[in-house]
Amino acid sequence: MPPSRINAPAGAKRQLKILLGTALIMAVLLGLMGGEVDAFVNIRGTVETAMAELFQGPVELGEVGLSGLNKIVVHELTVKDPLDNSAVILTVDELVMRYSLLELVIHLSNAEKAVNEIVLCRPRLWVRAEEGNQWNISRLFRTRNNPNGSDVDLTLKVESGEAVLAGTNLGIGDIAVGLDGVLKVKGPKLVLERASFRVFDSEFAASGTLDAGALDLVLKGSRLDLGRITACFPQTQDILVRGRAEMEVRASGALAAPVLNAMVVMERGRVEFPAYDHLAYSVDKLEGFFRYEDQTLEVTKLDVIQGDARFQARGVIDGQGQMNLNILAQAFDLEKNLGFLERYGFSGKANVAGVLSGTILQPDFRGELYVTKGTFWNLAYDELRGQVALDLDSLDLTGWHIRSDRSIYALAGRIGFGAVPEVDLTLQCSAGRAEHVLAMFEVPGDLAGRLDGTLEFKSASGAWTAAGKVHMTDARYQGQRFESGSVEFSVGPDHRISIQRGTVTMGGGIIDFSGATQADGTLMLDVRVHNILPDRFVLLKDWADQLDGRVNLSGTASVRGSLEKPWMRMRLSLDEAASQGTDMEFDVLVQGRQVVVNGRNLQIPPRAN
Repeated sequence: MPPSRINAPAGAKRQLKILLGTALIMAVLLGLMGGEVDAFVNIRGTVETAMAELFQGPVELGEVGLSGLNKIVVHELTVKDPLDNSAVILTVDELVMRYSLLELVIHLSNAEKAVNEIVLCRPRLWVRAEEGNQWNISRLFRTRNNPNGSDVDLTLKVESGEAVLAGTNLGIGDIAVGLDGVLKVKGPKLVLERASFRVFDSEFAASGTLDAGALDLVLKGSRLDLGRITACFPQTQDILVRGRAEMEVRASGALAAPVLNAMVVMERGRVEFPAYDHLAYSVDKLEGFFRYEDQTLEVTKLDVIQGDARFQARGVIDGQGQMNLNILAQAFDLEKNLGFLERYGFSGKANVAGVLSGTILQPDFRGELYVTKGTFWNLAYDELRGQVALDLDSLDLTGWHIRSDRSIYALAGRIGFGAVPEVDLTLQCSAGRAEHVLAMFEVPGDLAGRLDGTLEFKSASGAWTAAGKVHMTDARYQGQRFESGSVEFSVGPDHRISIQRGTVTMGGGIIDFSGATQADGTLMLDVRVHNILPDRFVLLKDWADQLDGRVNLSGTASVRGSLEKPWMRMRLSLDEAASQGTDMEFDVLVQGRQVVVNGRNLQIPPRAN
């Protein structure tokens, strides 16, 4: 930093003041006697001698002269490295030494006491680390002992100063530091008073000390543009923070490897991620405590408030941007903050706990979540809990339990976030509802009832497949109620359905069916009706008086259309003679809710509420 250049041994500084003080006496006397030229020559020679006594390397001076009766001005001072005369360590556009003429007269034998201020105008210091943890500025001043052991006590004023720090262990390259303000030299220490720092494209009020290569500085800033600061560090350069912040930073340790401890408070701002089509989140309040050491950012505490939601993080981010953060979120709005989940109908306010790893550009989260009053694939639920692994490519679900009213659904599998979503999910139903499952997959149809069993859904390259083994009770399809039913089925990517086995219990009997979709898209089923009561079977109700007791039928069914608008043709025949007829056959045509049996229209009962 700029003030480091004046941290010379006490003897050298005292020699400078003595030489300059002597020059003052001679210059003032010659000036009063009219010898301005002799005064100028004497001052220049004395200043050159003083600079040679102060600095190790070659010193170049521009103009040197008196300005009035209370200051000496040195223009364009340059100090070079004694090991490399082509390498500049320090330049000063103008050095002004102010003194008191009265004090000069009083202290003729100790003229340096008359010096009351030294002003450095636009000083620039080039600081570079070298092998063995050494710095080039260690060769800036000469080494000599103070003969009387007294400490130097000197006031410096820096105007528009600048230092370039190369080789600090912050991992952000060269650091440009601007400095304005009043400095105190007290023995081997440099004390900052009323100083202003310009660093990381921001301005801070600075106080503290520098001593033998170590620093203990406190920087305070208000209404800082936080985005300018985060853009300087590799850990946060892919985040754009919009908002004004209060910040306090303490820098300590060796200048080569400083430790930064910071506190940040921001009210009402935005956090944006330009790499993701300017994905942005509003922030009502941000408060954080950070430690930066050895190119590692430690997040001691980070609290972000967004409406009712609160987000907390603790952990570290290394110099390559690799994160290991413990995350805790409460009332986190999934739909608002993770917009890409909207296409899957996933919403709700979640409590989340887990670990965020990877980088800002390739994040990876693994943890647990608990959500209330949300939706998942069009299923409205009361609560959802389970483990989750989420990155930019996929969402992995483990041990998910979804409760909707009295129904419980266990869900596991993976959802891929490609241009065409890929899905591999297994849904287990316990006291589930058929209408819930149909709603999840946006399948319209008047099918309702309790559902138990397992369903598997897969989608690759836009082609869906499904398989399941489910059992229904207290169910209804359109106007026909049935006590129970079960089916084992699969659906191929070409939408062909295969029913390995299906059973429906109704009318005091059992209906078995099985079959598969044919090449023309028609689902062909073999149907067997066992021991059914005709008056409790809608299709046979009008023939109940012609049939005696329970009957058995067999035949085929052709099914097309959809669950909402079915088309089905059944051809059934009695397996044995009835009491009032033999060899009866039934030709059943179903179109939507219209049913025709052997040419006779039947009335389908209205939907039950």
